[in-house]
Amino acid sequence: MPRTRFSGNPPGNLPDLVFDAAPAPTLRRETAWLAAIVLAGLLARIATVVLLDIAPISDFAEYRQMALNLLAGHGLVDTMGNRAMYNAGYPLFVLAPAFALFGPGLLAAQLANALLGAAGIALCHAVAREAGAGRGGRLLAAAFWAAYLPSWIYAEYLAKENLMTPLMLGVLWCALRLARQPSLRVAGVCGLLFGLLAITGNSALALVAVAACALLIAPGGARRKLPLAAAALLAALAVAAPWLLRNLDAVGAPVLNTNGGFNLYLGNNPAADGLFMSIADTPRGASWEALRRQGEQQASQTLGREAAQWIREHPADFAMLAARKALLFWSPPTHAGQGPGSALETASRRIWLAQYLLLAALALAGLALPEMRTRQCALQALALAAYTAVHMLFFVVFRYREPLMPILCIVGALVAEVLWQRVTAKKQRVFSSRD
Repeated sequence: MPRTRFSGNPPGNLPDLVFDAAPAPTLRRETAWLAAIVLAGLLARIATVVLLDIAPISDFAEYRQMALNLLAGHGLVDTMGNRAMYNAGYPLFVLAPAFALFGPGLLAAQLANALLGAAGIALCHAVAREAGAGRGGRLLAAAFWAAYLPSWIYAEYLAKENLMTPLMLGVLWCALRLARQPSLRVAGVCGLLFGLLAITGNSALALVAVAACALLIAPGGARRKLPLAAAALLAALAVAAPWLLRNLDAVGAPVLNTNGGFNLYLGNNPAADGLFMSIADTPRGASWEALRRQGEQQASQTLGREAAQWIREHPADFAMLAARKALLFWSPPTHAGQGPGSALETASRRIWLAQYLLLAALALAGLALPEMRTRQCALQALALAAYTAVHMLFFVVFRYREPLMPILCIVGALVAEVLWQRVTAKKQRVFSSRD
C-alpha cells in the first residue's frame, strides 16, 4: 500500500500528518535509493574539489588561519590578531581536526566539506519524512540537494556554511518532531545543535523561533512543554558556555563574537545599499583604524550604537533598505563572477540559475496548494522567513542564502509530490469514467 501523506482534515485547518510505516521491502528499496543518491552527491562534491583549485580568500583565509594558529598553540586568532571577530565553530570543529590529521593542505578540509554535504543530503530525506512526504517526495528532496550545483562548489570553499547547513537541517528535523511527538531526548538534541550553531553561525539562531513555535503547537500542556524548553536551553548553554567564558577572558565580554555591531553598522549607515561593503566605504572609513585600536569588542559596541542611532533617526530609510535586502537575499543568481568567466563557469552559472528558478517556482506554487497548508509546512516556511529576516537587519552576501537552499529543496519536493499526486489522481478518474 502506498504511504498516505495527509489525514482527512479540511485543508484550511492545518491538518496533522499520518506517518504510516512502510512495508519492509519498500523500506529496503527506499534505503537503497537514498544510499545511491547520497553516494552520487558525495562523488560529485569530491570530483569538484579535486578538479577545482581556488585559493582561500577573505573569510575563508581567516578560518584557515584560525585553525592553523590553534594547532600552533596561539589560539583561535585571525590574521589581523582578532580573537573573536569570526565565528569559531567551523575552524574549531572541521578545519583544525582535518589539518591535525592530514596536514595544512586544503584537500583534507575540502573532503570534510564533501562529507558534510553528504550528511546534508541524508538529512534532507529525514526532514522531508518528518514533514509528511511520501517515498517519492523524500527521495526527491535528497536528490534536489544532491544535484544542486552550488553545493558542489561550496565544498571547495573553506566556508562556515558547509557546517551550518547540516546543523540547521538537524534543528529543523528536531522542530518538526517536537511539534508531532515531543520528547526530552529530541529537545536535548535540538539544544545541542543550537549550541553548535551559536558558535558556528549565530545568524541561524533565528531558527529558535521555529523550535519555539513547534513546542507551542505540540500536544500537551505547559507542564509537559516547559521541561522540554528547559532541556533545550540547558543543552545549548552547555555547548556555548565554554566559548563565552573564553571570550570573557580574551576580549572582556561573554559574547559569541565581536562582529555583531560591526556587521550591523555595515548594513545600516548613510552609505549602505543592502549588500556587503567595506568599512572603508562608510562614514567610519577614515577613523576605523583608530577605533580598531581600542579593541575589537569596544569597536563593535561603538559601531553598533552608531548603527542603532542611524536606524532611529531614519526609520523610513531603514524600512526601505530592509525590504531591499529581502529582495537581494532571494534574487535569482544572475550576478557574474570576478573577471571574464570560462566556458565551464558560464555553463555552471546557467545550470545554477535554472535550478534556482525551478526550486523557487515550486515553492511559490505551493502557496496555492491546500495540501501544503499543514503545521509541518508552516514551520518550514517560518524557518525560511526567520533566517531571511536576520539578513534584512544586517546585509546580504549571496553565500549566506546557501544554508537555506536545502530547505527550499525539501519544500520544492513536497510541492512536486503533491502535483504528481494530482496528475495521477486525475488520470485515474479519467480511466474510471471510461470503464
